Amino acid sequence: MAVYSQEQDNMVKWDGRSHSFYEVYFLKANLRPLSKAIWIRYTILAPKRGLGPPSASVWGMWFDEDNPPGNFALKETVAIEQTTIDRDIFYFQILEHAIYNNGMRGKLSSGGHEISWDLQYIPNESTFPLYPALFYHLPFPKTKFLSPNWSIGISGELKVDGKSYPLQNSPGQQAHLWGSSHAAKWAWGHCNTFKEDPGAVFEALSVQLNFGKKLSHPFTLFALKLGDGKIFKFHRVHQWFLNQSHNDQETWQLQGSGGFHQVKATFKRKLSQCLGVTYTDTDGSKLYCYHAEMADVEVELLESRKGKYQRILHLTSPQSGAFEVVERTPFSGMTLSL
Repeated sequence: MAVYSQEQDNMVKWDGRSHSFYEVYFLKANLRPLSKAIWIRYTILAPKRGLGPPSASVWGMWFDEDNPPGNFALKETVAIEQTTIDRDIFYFQILEHAIYNNGMRGKLSSGGHEISWDLQYIPNESTFPLYPALFYHLPFPKTKFLSPNWSIGISGELKVDGKSYPLQNSPGQQAHLWGSSHAAKWAWGHCNTFKEDPGAVFEALSVQLNFGKKLSHPFTLFALKLGDGKIFKFHRVHQWFLNQSHNDQETWQLQGSGGFHQVKATFKRKLSQCLGVTYTDTDGSKLYCYHAEMADVEVELLESRKGKYQRILHLTSPQSGAFEVVERTPFSGMTLSL
């Protein structure tokens, strides 16, 4: 059966036997203009030997800008034997939940909340790899990250706590991660809801690794695609060190230069907009993810003219960008939903 390269990039990487391996599929969608969003994850965890058997989980997170206390997260975890993995096409099923090349379905219920989804989208013609191509074939970095569907319109049925939210071409993203272990900490952001250019997409990742007992310098890379198809990538190896990145719990500022262009970007959120969830690494250690789907995003594109950078484009996305920070210790005073 013929499988296009975009679908091939989405197919499950875990071989069904290996330990010290994890894999993640996620989808995010903004329900504009309702000021609401969803974040859905399908995951595999095969821990190191002696730390338990492989398992699979489905996560569903709901964000409501009009009522942040109403944000909630649900999760269901099962033994890996309760999954179906197709090795000929992209199809991954956990109990009745499933993700496939042009959609996903699922239903979660716990603690008085319920969320169900049956979503479809037209797959992108090609995968967007945030890393340079060579790094998908090398041991470093330990986590591989790409987006088979970097920017899509999502349609279908979503029901949250008994209320239906029909989606019609809602802006979103579907990405795929896998590897032997998580980074020590990272910040990540994605936006495809810019007012000035609805076809524009911006994504950024800044990662710190453990080298002995010390944390590395942040390795930072990002990319900007405009609605006319022009792409500005700041992901070459030397740029990982030269790109500037600084974040705290609520703000992230980025800057990078390459060729005749420079990009500056800012993500801003309030902690009240976040959901905190706990990840388990392959060695059993914990990570704490604080994720917001309602961040303010601002991106500036500058061009060198007569030796000086001049702004040629200013993009803004109020309260509709994704921004997460993941660390090894919980945020003080911030409640974890999972």
